Amino acid sequence: MSFLSESADYIWKKYTPETISKISVVLPSRRAVYFFKQELAALSDRPFLAPEVMAMDDFVMERSGVQEIDPVALLFELYDTFKGIDPHLDFDRFTSWAPVVLRDFDQIDLYGCNAREVFRWVEAEKAIERWGTKDREFTDQVYTQNYFRLFENLLHVYDQLKVRLEQQDRAYRGMAYRKVAENVESIFIDNPSHDYYYFLGFNALSASEERILRKLSSLNRAEMLWDADAYYLKGHHEAGRFIRKYLADADLSRGEWNKRFRHYKSFPMAPELPAELLIKPKAFTEMGVPNATMQPKVTAYLMENWEQIEGNPVYRPHTAVVLGDENLLMPMLASIPEKYDDFNVTMGVSMRSSLLYSLVESLFELQRNVIEFRKKDGVGTVMVPKFSYKHIAKILHHPFIQNYWMQQEESFRPLLRTLKNENRLFVDEKELRELANDEPLVRTLFTRWDNDSKKATHALYALIDILRPLYDEKDAIETEYLYEFYTILKRLERLLAERKAPVSIKSYRRFLLELLRQTKIPFSGEPAAPLQVMGMLETRCLDFDRVIILSVNEGTLPTGKKQNSLIPFDAAQEFGLPTYMDADAVMSYHFFRLIQRAKEVVFLYTQPGGEGPKSEKSRFLLQLKHEWEESNSSQSKLKTQSIEFQAPQGEGAEVTQLLIHKTPRIQQEILKSLTERGVYATHLNMYYKCSLQYYFKRIAGVAEEEEVSEKLEANDFGVWVHEVLERIDREMLDRDVRIYQEMDYEQFIKQIPARLEAVFQDKFKGQVMDEGQNLLLYNIARRNLKNYFQMRIEELKSGMVVEMLAPEQKLTASFEYKGHQVLISGKIDRLERVNEQVRIVDYKTGKVEAKNLDVKANQDLEELHQQFLTNEDWEVLRQLWLYKYLVIKQNHKQIGDVALSASQMVQPGMISFRNLAEGFMAQEQLRFRADETPETFIEDSELILTQFMDELLNEATPFIQTENLKACEYCDYARICGRGV
Repeated sequence: MSFLSESADYIWKKYTPETISKISVVLPSRRAVYFFKQELAALSDRPFLAPEVMAMDDFVMERSGVQEIDPVALLFELYDTFKGIDPHLDFDRFTSWAPVVLRDFDQIDLYGCNAREVFRWVEAEKAIERWGTKDREFTDQVYTQNYFRLFENLLHVYDQLKVRLEQQDRAYRGMAYRKVAENVESIFIDNPSHDYYYFLGFNALSASEERILRKLSSLNRAEMLWDADAYYLKGHHEAGRFIRKYLADADLSRGEWNKRFRHYKSFPMAPELPAELLIKPKAFTEMGVPNATMQPKVTAYLMENWEQIEGNPVYRPHTAVVLGDENLLMPMLASIPEKYDDFNVTMGVSMRSSLLYSLVESLFELQRNVIEFRKKDGVGTVMVPKFSYKHIAKILHHPFIQNYWMQQEESFRPLLRTLKNENRLFVDEKELRELANDEPLVRTLFTRWDNDSKKATHALYALIDILRPLYDEKDAIETEYLYEFYTILKRLERLLAERKAPVSIKSYRRFLLELLRQTKIPFSGEPAAPLQVMGMLETRCLDFDRVIILSVNEGTLPTGKKQNSLIPFDAAQEFGLPTYMDADAVMSYHFFRLIQRAKEVVFLYTQPGGEGPKSEKSRFLLQLKHEWEESNSSQSKLKTQSIEFQAPQGEGAEVTQLLIHKTPRIQQEILKSLTERGVYATHLNMYYKCSLQYYFKRIAGVAEEEEVSEKLEANDFGVWVHEVLERIDREMLDRDVRIYQEMDYEQFIKQIPARLEAVFQDKFKGQVMDEGQNLLLYNIARRNLKNYFQMRIEELKSGMVVEMLAPEQKLTASFEYKGHQVLISGKIDRLERVNEQVRIVDYKTGKVEAKNLDVKANQDLEELHQQFLTNEDWEVLRQLWLYKYLVIKQNHKQIGDVALSASQMVQPGMISFRNLAEGFMAQEQLRFRADETPETFIEDSELILTQFMDELLNEATPFIQTENLKACEYCDYARICGRGV
């Protein structure tokens, strides 16, 4: 029997249907109120007038006769109170610490503390702290003085704030509780609304609650129905800490219900004592998973394989999924198996976890961006409000915004591409509007608010107007987000309109985000559905046959040592205010009470070493494991099981793979890519490294992340050096000079700084070359180019005559594949002739060794054909092979203005700037036949390319993720396929 059904039966038997309406029943939560009413109604076979059944907060607010004040309005009231004491109080700084002050005020009243004594303690402790600062220097003496003055004024502010609120018949929660606690007789006895009161399922009472309950009980007007179990009542178990205290109190333990607990210390000699946790059969399973996001998937798997429970009354939910971390709500809802078509969500979706919240945060982040530029004279700097590329891209890529572009003919990508190509790190709103042709959404998103909260409000209203039509009748949850956001804006606008002084954007942001954090979107559903998805606090007083609890980790269950208060820990202990130890005891009670009547419980937790800091198993699970047998092993019928899901480790680990099957439509896209855009060596290597990456980039056309950086990346450095060498070759070609002399190279060396700077200004606009990482890369580039030209001089001195045939060239060839002309493309850095040998030069700014460029001299030709494409170590080899194929395929055509003979063989190779001592490293041994000619090389190469095409178009070979997890670390598509961090 559940606690609520048993307590309903207990109360029902004391009254008749005609007299039960004269009592009041109070429970910890509104959820418990609903189910208690259902249990009570089931006990009667005819209609009756129900008693008053209320949640404790509603019960107290109604009896207090005041209205609970809005949190933001309370913040303004506190500010006005402080302002009366300190006219120089800065509003922006005030909003950073005011919520902590209000929480302390609330706790002082809720626990009935002597405010004067509490604040004297706080002031004295801060005085000691200040006394120790006399010999120390502070960078902001005014701020330090204001900091200590805050503590001196707390008592006066506390008193004045309460006076202000009383004059308006308003109160914060703790204030209302204190008022009721101090006037119990006048409220409940002198003017009684009910004859008797029952308080069900409470645990850690505040001092005000305890005073109300004790006073009513002492006057024989109330009874407490405690819910506990022998397992945690005995000894010093954390979960029973508060219940043991109340059972020892003569007033709080009155009544027939509590007689069962009077001999809890002598269990098992007291057979009437509830001992569900010790003597009833149970099946507990612990499951460790590698990361938090896997928990909903494991939960869904368990639910899918559970048999349906039949025969329960409709008002008794039998299964609960309890989320220790409420951020898992949306993943959990998306994972619930289809057979559970009747479930109820009690938590509500927090606006904080919504995409809309992240968009609003990003907009405020965008508005804060101000750029510091050096003045032209080099003396001092100037601050200019501009939007950074990083913030622009973040907002335009936001899912809420991308849905808008999907409905438009134009996209935001040309805008970002322009900014990226021109390397425009920072742009103002006028430039953005021009680039976007004054598109309405871009105009709304990227208009400066100028620290004006009214402008911010109007801009956000405009954003809602633009986005709302996208979701009407299409996406209920997103529509609800927008509606709630609109009402929050209206509410904040009304509150700010009452203020005479303007509010800065900083404070406006704080208020708006706080209101969004407080808002939850409730789900509509049947409250008594068989399956309940809920948070831990919402399980109070409720019992289930099956329970799955997620995030059973330290730092979540329990929350750990968190104390957000101005009142020191020792002062809190002295005056009876709650500390983190009390919070842990409360959570311990909720945890063990939830599982005491359940028949089957699964605990999910992230394994040690998993994601995030909360990866240690909760101590609650350790208690179950180590204290159970010690409690009473002979009576225990517990069945436990421990399962751990292991994450893949190492290169050879088995991993879950994502497949893309080659449908006829995808095969058409593949052919289109081959015939219109062509195949490059990098594409071949990409396919055999990870075919799924090839699909995303070459077939699906998923763009890589477009970034603009204030510093050069590795590929930018290569472009910089390559461009300098290409420009030199083209300038010499224009002068009809193909063979360089020593004096030419010496001249090039002198020109290195100027040439590097010229290329930098052309290629990397908006960046600064002479500072930070860019300066380091400049020095490396200068050294590398100097060493390269010195190497060329040494070649001359050794008698080597090098003739430059063509500078950097993009080459394209084609061959027929099943009736289609397939393109093969590549870009060679330089074509040169050395002693009648034509060489293809590929520059590498990274380190390459000669052993990476070729195969063994005795390589079996059949084996070479079999593994040429698939060998992961032959990426460089395949690149040079394709360059060789492209050059030879150009026969009877021109490369630049150079014609090659039909019998001319070419030698590809590399020059590594980090290995210049090797000089030109040639590919010597790559042969597909012993008697190879240009014609046979082309024939054999096209056979290999045909093999690649066959595999690429084979419908039986899907695109699949690589098994080498290291390859995913820097992949732009890792997040799409689930391998991203």
